[in-house]
Amino acid sequence: MTKKLNRALALTATGVLCLLNTLPVQAATVKSEVEQLKQEMQQLMQQNQQLNQRLSEMERESVQAQPAVVEPVPTEQDVARNKTAIEDEVARQLKDKGGQGINDFVTLSGSIEGDYKFGKDFSGTHTSEFVLDTVELILDVKATDWATGKIVVLYEGADNESEDLFIDEAHITLGKTEDFPFFLTGGKIFAPFGDFSTNMIQDPLTQTVGEINEEGVIAGFEQSGFTGTVFAYNGIDGHDPDNDTINGCGASLAYGYEQDEVTLNTGISWVNNIGSSGGISEALLSGSLSDEIAGLSLNLGGSYGPFSLITEYTTALDSFDAADLPAGAGGAQPGAWNSELACTTTLLGKETVFALGYQKSWEAVALELPENRYITSAAMNIFEGATVTLEYYFDKDYSVGDGGTGENGYGFTTRLAYAF
Repeated sequence: MTKKLNRALALTATGVLCLLNTLPVQAATVKSEVEQLKQEMQQLMQQNQQLNQRLSEMERESVQAQPAVVEPVPTEQDVARNKTAIEDEVARQLKDKGGQGINDFVTLSGSIEGDYKFGKDFSGTHTSEFVLDTVELILDVKATDWATGKIVVLYEGADNESEDLFIDEAHITLGKTEDFPFFLTGGKIFAPFGDFSTNMIQDPLTQTVGEINEEGVIAGFEQSGFTGTVFAYNGIDGHDPDNDTINGCGASLAYGYEQDEVTLNTGISWVNNIGSSGGISEALLSGSLSDEIAGLSLNLGGSYGPFSLITEYTTALDSFDAADLPAGAGGAQPGAWNSELACTTTLLGKETVFALGYQKSWEAVALELPENRYITSAAMNIFEGATVTLEYYFDKDYSVGDGGTGENGYGFTTRLAYAF
């Protein structure tokens, strides 16, 4: 038994010695294989990085090679079609909810004007006052494209004390001049006689001589900047409430041009009875006319950049009977001239208009007009719709020999106006 054990131990020792002799050789082999594996892995990682870089370069080249996608720019026709489609859809939905409302065909606008005035008249009397000068409400009615209406309700606190609130205009117009050049207007109208444009607070003297506001009808056309009309109105042969005779008529031709910074407007108009104008009819001594007196009005104006010019001449073409409208020993042939030069600029960040004017009248003592007027104004748009205007005028009356006082007068007005 002992012999067997000794022999086993000897064999085991011999095996251990052999194993110990082979371990250094195997360790060296393993270490060599690990180093080789590390080198191969590093090579694979380098190859992978190179492959990723090449793929990125190929993607960039592919994107650059593709044509850029350009979104189409909508044309004006596209915008108009989209807008019309939206408006039609809104109108349809509103109609489904409860039908058409008044706001769908009536537009309300207007103005409020408050003044502070002081001055001296030809008699030497000094005055100063606060005045709610004008309140104007305008209703524009458009039920269809071919029929429109207009109503103007006016309050004039300073100039119309006997009838503070009244209808200034109320008429219907048939026509759509964008598609068909002819139109017809009927109702209470301002006859298209004279232009009466102004930058001032005071009405121009030409307006007093020639403005006609009566019931009547206007037939006209608009084409290529030209506007021509023929018109008829009730007129005046006296302030007779039973008068039902149409005794006023006239015609006008105007031309307007606008391109870039240049505008031009000019016109000529004729009326068979200028005695129907507000200024002359109120001045008639007998309240009636012995004869109808024709009138003529010429106007020319325009602008270039910030500068604008207004000129107008309005006159009776014959003398009135001395019993109707006197001027000295005979009958008057009233007329008036207005000229204004204006400049629009920016002051303190606000749009401001400076204007300078000269006006003159002839044989208009009975109309209580000055013979000469020098006038200037400055108007600043302080907020949207709100304007402050300062105006000064200096008047020279007719001489004593011509029926006036020969004196001078002046006036200063500060106006706050709001338009909506």
